[in-house]
Amino acid sequence: MNPQTPQGVRDPALSLATIASKRAPAVRPHQTVKTMEDTDLQALMARLELLITRVEQLKSQNGLLLAQEKTWREERAHLIEKNEIARRKVESMISRLKALEQDS
Repeated sequence: MNPQTPQGVRDPALSLATIASKRAPAVRPHQTVKTMEDTDLQALMARLELLITRVEQLKSQNGLLLAQEKTWREERAHLIEKNEIARRKVESMISRLKALEQDS
């Protein structure tokens, strides 16, 4: 029997029989899931590495900021001390001027 009709069109009954006789490819759902799990795991690992890198950057920045804060606090303490010395000198000059004023 010829699977082609005289007009060159396949006989639908023969086409279905041919398709039905072919073996279906074996689908392994666990492989698809495993591949998806591997992809998800790799994506998660990549994100985790980015987070670790970001944490290290933040630690470094935090260390720099703490060092700057310490420097500013020391500078502030030094300026307060200089201000106190200047205040005492001004008070001393005022006292001497008052003493000179009373003597005259």
